[in-house]
Amino acid sequence: MAVWPYTTQRWQRLRKLKLQANPLCKPCLEVGRIEPATVVDHLVAIKAGGDPYPPLEGLMSCCESCHNTKTRVVEQLGRKFTPKVINGCDVNGRPDNQNIPWSRGR
Repeated sequence: MAVWPYTTQRWQRLRKLKLQANPLCKPCLEVGRIEPATVVDHLVAIKAGGDPYPPLEGLMSCCESCHNTKTRVVEQLGRKFTPKVINGCDVNGRPDNQNIPWSRGR
């Protein structure tokens, strides 16, 4: 994490407001997972010309895993970030995701 603007009181207030408004990780919610958000991410990176103190709509609440993945994919690899669905099963061993090939026909 860079030092500026994250060490300023202005950023700390903005971060707190965003986490209060959106306490769950947005990328996780998009794929049906519920994870608490611990990180606030700029939708447009400061390095890419984004506002260091954007309105709340210019920020995204994330869990640390999604934030680190998004940063690696977007900033280092230059790709678009898309949250991944993690396939699992229910208590009876049936797949959560009915679209995976081995679960079809059941």
